[in-house]
Amino acid sequence: MTQARPTTCWALPGAPTATALAADVRAGRTDPVELLERSLARIAEADGDIQAFVFVNQAGARREAEQRLSQLRAGDPLGPLHGVPIGVKDIFDVCGQLTRAGSDVPPGLPATKDAEAVRRLRSAGAVVVGRTRTHEFACGLTTQHPLHGGTHNPWDTTRVPGGSSGGSAAAVAAGMVAMALGTDTACSIRLPAAWCGLVGFKPTWGAVSLEGCLALAPSLDHGGALVREVADARLAMEVLTSQPVAQPASLAGLRIGVNGTEPPAGVDATEVAVPLQDRLSWIYGVVMGREAVREHRAAGRWPQYADLYGADVRARYERFDQTTPEQAEEAVELHDRLRQEAAELFERIDLLLLPVAATPPSTTADPDVVHLGGQVVEVRASVLPWTVLANLCGLPACSVPTGLDEDGLPTSLQVVGPPGADARVLDAAAAYAMPLG
Repeated sequence: MTQARPTTCWALPGAPTATALAADVRAGRTDPVELLERSLARIAEADGDIQAFVFVNQAGARREAEQRLSQLRAGDPLGPLHGVPIGVKDIFDVCGQLTRAGSDVPPGLPATKDAEAVRRLRSAGAVVVGRTRTHEFACGLTTQHPLHGGTHNPWDTTRVPGGSSGGSAAAVAAGMVAMALGTDTACSIRLPAAWCGLVGFKPTWGAVSLEGCLALAPSLDHGGALVREVADARLAMEVLTSQPVAQPASLAGLRIGVNGTEPPAGVDATEVAVPLQDRLSWIYGVVMGREAVREHRAAGRWPQYADLYGADVRARYERFDQTTPEQAEEAVELHDRLRQEAAELFERIDLLLLPVAATPPSTTADPDVVHLGGQVVEVRASVLPWTVLANLCGLPACSVPTGLDEDGLPTSLQVVGPPGADARVLDAAAAYAMPLG
């Protein structure tokens, strides 16, 4: 009989934010080399348990930190993230490195240049520490691999961190880095943020360039960052888009809709229906599945290397391959209807408050289901009805922590807005968040 893994808490909810670290560098209270060495020491201390990183580039990061220190001493203009250690989800290209995407499928040649999002973070002064673990090809919600194991939630190492950006979330939650790149096709920034007690912001579709990032489903893929506080999410958005985000504004007079969760204290909200909620998971599955298979066929991965895919992801691609023309046509029609109904909803309300997940995180021993109240609930069924609306309609959405449950695990709230309302979503997220440290 297998012994249960002991629970360990590596979460550091009070660790410094990226904004605070950058301010400390500018004020001379610390320097980029010191910040990197702290990051590397924390990785050495905690990542044996957490497994957030698949590659830590100690030599390269030290060279980069030394360069940042030289710039500081020379009085060069400093970027808004100068000297801040960051992680990069292992589906973004980093120059000179292999992008393995959590898979045994041959990755091709090392990248010849950084992905655009990585380039922008480096241009802002960030120091790239390493590559964070992803669910294979970003196609899963748990960041576990059937053969190679996966990342553990820093709040409880018997639990998953969420996925597919689980390594990025765990690295930030455990205080290894202050910010990490992620992507979100169904929930893959917001779910790990929710289950790891972080802020996870998915901006309007197309706002963050995904050039140099492995695609899952291009019409649904969003780039973004996992961070500790909303101020960092605002900063990441400005860096990643090269556009200023509007300064915080009053929420007075906004029409707030809510479904499936209690609004924060003092917030006047109206119960509204989520468009096509009973069909959202199905629409998403067909739309995402068709695009994912197309991407993998074009890249020469599927079905040539089908045997090298993890069993869970391989089963998904086999299912995607069985989509009929009739199903595809129905999904297109429903997707069009969904976008229309979502647009009509946001004519009546300014923001929508939803859960991120209906359950706490699953265990690493049984990652795909949650045992709740004597019932077995599929993780996908507890998450996708709340999250994929934002991807199917390209909406900005932000997960924020709201406290801890009776087991000491983070709880969360999701703020969703109409396309282009990124600043408004961040304003509300800042107002509704409850920092855990």
